[in-house]
Amino acid sequence: MNRESPINYQRTLIERSLAMQAQAHQLQVKARLLTQAVMQIELSKKKLKTLNAELSHEIEVRKEVEEKIRHMASHDTLTGLPNRALFKDRLESARNLALRNRQKLAILFVDLDDFKHANDTFGHDGGDQLLMEVSRRLLMTVRMSDTVARLGGDEFVVLLNGVSSRESIEEVVKKILAVLGEPIMLARGEIRAHASIGVSLFPEHGHDIDKLISLADRAMYDIKESGKNSFAFHTTRSSRR
Repeated sequence: MNRESPINYQRTLIERSLAMQAQAHQLQVKARLLTQAVMQIELSKKKLKTLNAELSHEIEVRKEVEEKIRHMASHDTLTGLPNRALFKDRLESARNLALRNRQKLAILFVDLDDFKHANDTFGHDGGDQLLMEVSRRLLMTVRMSDTVARLGGDEFVVLLNGVSSRESIEEVVKKILAVLGEPIMLARGEIRAHASIGVSLFPEHGHDIDKLISLADRAMYDIKESGKNSFAFHTTRSSRR
């Protein structure tokens, strides 16, 4: 058996040592690169999470803005009530449903009496306060299934769904007049709001929604001309209360 010389043996040991050192260095490099890669992945995850959170927030903000825009387009900016366009949409839907279910509807056209005097006495801020309080009181007098809208100025309109008789409508109208007539405290003093109310009926007075609103408006003007602070059905004058 041949044996390595001491010199060759020593050389072999050195070569093996160098190989092991090189291998260890490579492992260290790989470990360091792996650690860096893991850190980069974790950093990327954090950035992605932050971006997702920012994106989600931006989407929510955009939804809120879009919802506000839709609300502003369909509601009165002062009172928050539905405006004319939304009221007509609801009236049309209510009319179609009433047709299918053979029900009746009532449209109340409500116009405040002497609103200009209130504006002149209490200023435009007082007038705005009055309109907001009138809106609140109108909502108090009707059901959740009914609709109160502001057409503009001191003109309001109320849709009563599923009415059974003129007597039931009169009860609501009288309640509105009574509630509006209670004292209203404004920043610059007290006032009582009175109103003239015209009433049209579906299907008795027709099916066209614009015509129904117009007929209620005409009935309201009958009251304005005959003394105010009362109500009348279309073609029927009511005596002052």
